[in-house]
Amino acid sequence: MKDIRGLTGSLLIALLLSVSLAGCTGVLAPVSPTARLEVDVDSIHVGEAVNFDARSSTSPDPTLITSYLWDFGVAQRNSSNGYVSQVFNEPGRFEVQLTVVNDVGGEDSISVSIYVNALPVAAISGPTAVKTGTIVTLDGSSSTDPENGVLQYKWDGDWSKDTNSDGNFQNDVDETNSTLSFLADSSGDIRGSLTVIDDKGATSTTTWEIRILERSFNVTWRQQTMTVSWDGYLEQGESYEITHVPSQGSRIFGFNGTLTLARDIVPAQWPEDNFTMVVSVPDSGWNAKVETKQDSPTTNSTGSIERTDMNPFPNEPTTYTADSPDALLEQLLLEPGARFGQGEWIWKLTADQADPDLIDQIDPDPGNDWELEVEFIILVPVILEVGML
Repeated sequence: MKDIRGLTGSLLIALLLSVSLAGCTGVLAPVSPTARLEVDVDSIHVGEAVNFDARSSTSPDPTLITSYLWDFGVAQRNSSNGYVSQVFNEPGRFEVQLTVVNDVGGEDSISVSIYVNALPVAAISGPTAVKTGTIVTLDGSSSTDPENGVLQYKWDGDWSKDTNSDGNFQNDVDETNSTLSFLADSSGDIRGSLTVIDDKGATSTTTWEIRILERSFNVTWRQQTMTVSWDGYLEQGESYEITHVPSQGSRIFGFNGTLTLARDIVPAQWPEDNFTMVVSVPDSGWNAKVETKQDSPTTNSTGSIERTDMNPFPNEPTTYTADSPDALLEQLLLEPGARFGQGEWIWKLTADQADPDLIDQIDPDPGNDWELEVEFIILVPVILEVGML
């Protein structure tokens, strides 16, 4: 009996020890965490970033997640932070894998697919220098999308203008076709841009600049004579005013204005009548005055105002540069020292006296008919373009 009891006790101790050791082995085995991953966006354009959030990943108590192993397909990163951002500078589809590791060596992995859209390429063909008056066409049809998407076009036709009035001079949409055409009507440098947009909303912008040059013209001057006339009737003490612009498109070189009064039906007294004529050119600050005279009983009363050499008369052809013939004409007519007589001319006629006043208490001549004739010598510029592109 003693031996059996001793044997039985030994077996019991061995069994308890075996159970105890088995329990210790279970506690030391690795425990796996659970990886969870969220992204703010899974489709982006080249150069944009994706935010990856693995902070909801867990590990059984009492273990802790100690590291996050990121494989972005274009780069790898080991971080203790469950929130990271990654910029993708290459197009394509990338499988991003996250492995979370806890403090007992357990790990779990999860992946997400990110699509990176390639940017379109904006391209422009067209001239870099033109002369004024040219219709310029810029062509953006050579723009491309690496993924063969359909492109949209947005042209800003002039950075010096804010056509949508939003305060930004470089975001206007002046044209949405693949080409932009405009008239180069004034000299100087003009700048703008083309933005192309692919079917996924990616954009690419390129700028353009064109130098617009003045045109060259030869100018010669041709002398011409222009005659204008008016007539009417004035009673004694009345006045009549005439306003006209004789110098449109030309320079005035000289003029002669003659006022002629009709003969009286009953020339009982000589001289018959007396009118005053005044001419004023306000823009030139000049005026002149004359009274009519009757040189003999058989002639009409007349009065004349005359002036010559009012402006220089160029004898030789001269070369000028300007944006257009019209702009050059304005430049020539406003040239310092050569614009006398420009603008309105005002003629004022006054019947000072109509003789005879009374015959037997009757006034046989209360007024008189008159005629004013003005002959202008004008210089007309002949403008011919030279050196056309």
